[in-house]
Amino acid sequence: MPRVTDEIVRRDIRHGKAAYNFQWNVSAHERLGMSDGDLSSLGVHLSTVRSGKVPSDPFNDPFYVRASSLKLAPMPAAKKVAFRKRLLKSGKLKHEPENDLIFRLREYHRIRNDTSYCADHKILQDFLRDDPTSIAIEVPVWSERYRMTGHVDLVRFQDGKIQVCDYKPGRLENTPKRFLYSIPQVAAYGEMMTHHLASTLQSALEPTLLPRVECCIFDTHSCWIFGAEMFVTLHASGMLDGI
Repeated sequence: MPRVTDEIVRRDIRHGKAAYNFQWNVSAHERLGMSDGDLSSLGVHLSTVRSGKVPSDPFNDPFYVRASSLKLAPMPAAKKVAFRKRLLKSGKLKHEPENDLIFRLREYHRIRNDTSYCADHKILQDFLRDDPTSIAIEVPVWSERYRMTGHVDLVRFQDGKIQVCDYKPGRLENTPKRFLYSIPQVAAYGEMMTHHLASTLQSALEPTLLPRVECCIFDTHSCWIFGAEMFVTLHASGMLDGI
């Protein structure tokens, strides 16, 4: 797999007790079009992170929740299965077993000679070096409105959309359950990223433009994709637990 020429900038960030290694492939971002639309707004957000101007209070405030702690409201297992099938049937959730993310991730495992196909999150650095659509990893996001924070595993630009991706490795037989439980977390990432990009558009006197953001959950077996509006839908219908 050819390696892309890149300029990756890094910044170690400590939020609470956890340390995050933010990385931004500036060259890949520029090739995709850093001066245009949502990619430009994303550049503003990533520049804020790079410069160390991320507000620390939301990440240290005990009254803010981490997106990773969000869950679906308690319901019987059969109802959760029905909920997943309903999302798929309506088109609000797409299952893409042939997605490029899966093939790239498998190849990165083969290069590492990792037959577990469940490597830890360090493997995401391979996307940043070799995938021309990958822009950044470990990207902090936050929302004053919902009092939430999080760190997006991987940010890409696909089909004209900013894509917030969460890597959820695990056994094949547990993938549907694992991914379903992750929807609230990744939907929250999508909502927070949408907020950051929209704020930049408003400051640029373009309030009529709305950012195009989608969410992705993936591993070496499967890939689920859904719109960032999923968070608002779940929140409004009372299906979120932990917020």
